[in-house]
Amino acid sequence: VLFYYTMFSLHTILMGVLPFLPMLFAYDQHKTQVAVNISQAAYCMNPFSEWDCITCDVNNDYEKLIDKNGMQVILGYNQEYGAIFIGYRGSENIQNWISNLQVSKIYPYNNSDENIALEKGFYNLFQSLKQDVYSVVEILVDKYSTNKLFITGHSLGAAMATINAFDVKYHSEPYQILSLITFGSPRVGNAAFVDKFSQYGISSTPVTHYYDVVPHVPENFLDYYHVSQEVWFNEPNSDYIICSDGDNKEDPQCSDACSPTKCTSISDHLNYMKINMGEGGDC
Repeated sequence: VLFYYTMFSLHTILMGVLPFLPMLFAYDQHKTQVAVNISQAAYCMNPFSEWDCITCDVNNDYEKLIDKNGMQVILGYNQEYGAIFIGYRGSENIQNWISNLQVSKIYPYNNSDENIALEKGFYNLFQSLKQDVYSVVEILVDKYSTNKLFITGHSLGAAMATINAFDVKYHSEPYQILSLITFGSPRVGNAAFVDKFSQYGISSTPVTHYYDVVPHVPENFLDYYHVSQEVWFNEPNSDYIICSDGDNKEDPQCSDACSPTKCTSISDHLNYMKINMGEGGDC
C-alpha cells in the first residue's frame, strides 16, 4: 500500500511540476549577451584585424582566427567566466546559403549509435574544421589553465557550434562545456541526435528571433529537430519567452508560432538582441 501511495504521490508531483519546467530553466541574459557579441565578432575578424570591433568585448582575450573552407572560427579566453570561447561565423552570404541549403542526412556513428543522423553538409563542414579547432583549444587550455568551453555561433555558425558541443561529449574530449548559446540556428539532426544530445545534459540555449526563417530549416517533416532550450525574442527584441520544448517537440507559442507560412524573415535573422548580425552588421 505504501508503495502505491508513494508512486501516486510522485505522479501527482510530476504532473504539477511539468508545466513549470521552463521556469526552472536558468536563462542567463548577461551570458547570452556575451555570446551574441562573440558570434557577431566572428563576422568582423580577418587575419589583419585587431580586437577593436563594436562587439569585441574587452573581457575577451582574442587569440586565434581559423579561416578555412569558407568558414571562420574565432577563439580566445573569456575573463569573466574563466573559459575558452569558440565563436563560429555564419555564411558570408546568408541569402544564398539558405537558398542552396541541402537536407540530405549522414549517419556517421554506425559503430554505436547507428540511428543518429545529422545534416550532411553541416557534419562534413564541422569535420573539416575539427582538428584545427581542437589544436587551438589544446594550446589555450594550457595557456589559461582551464578546460571550460564557451561555444557560440550565428546561423550556419550555430549549426557548427551545436555539432562541436555534441562532438566533445560523444568522443569524451577532455573539456567541460560551460555553455552552448546559439542564434538563429537551423535544425541540425534527427530525433535520435536530439535524444542523445539531451542525455548528455549539455547546457544549451538556442535563441530565436520572431519570424527568423533559418530556425525552420530543414523542416520537421524531414525528421529534423531542434535541441532544447529555446528562448524566443519578440520582434523589437525587447522581451522573450522561455519555451516549453522537449521530447522532439517545439513550443507552438515560440518560434514555431509563425509556421507554416510566416516564418520567412531574413531581417529577423540578421538582428539578435539588438545586435546587427552578419557581414554588414555591427563591426
